[in-house]
Amino acid sequence: MPDNLVDIQPNGERRVHQRVRVRWSLSLLKKQGQTRVLTTVTENLSSQGFFCVVDERLAAGERVECILKFPLRTETNSPRSLRCEAEVVWVSVLDGGRFGIGCRIDDYTFVG
Repeated sequence: MPDNLVDIQPNGERRVHQRVRVRWSLSLLKKQGQTRVLTTVTENLSSQGFFCVVDERLAAGERVECILKFPLRTETNSPRSLRCEAEVVWVSVLDGGRFGIGCRIDDYTFVG
């Protein structure tokens, strides 16, 4: 599907890029106010962004720095990391005082 087309799913969701359900380690560096690190895992990932659940509320439009660790099948089987700048696109309030956030990745570099 071309990038400029939106796929309307049977449940009414609009998606441009297919998501993959992966649970990879994710650290979010929240920079507004005092810098804090939120540690979580991805629930799903696409070529343009990710969804995760965090214990602290973030605001739509907020910018975060992310470190995403992903498995790489090599002789050492050590994980590799992707450092990225992302924007929180949407936030949903979940049970138990947790928050689901959808983030769009704006820029990234591979590290380690």
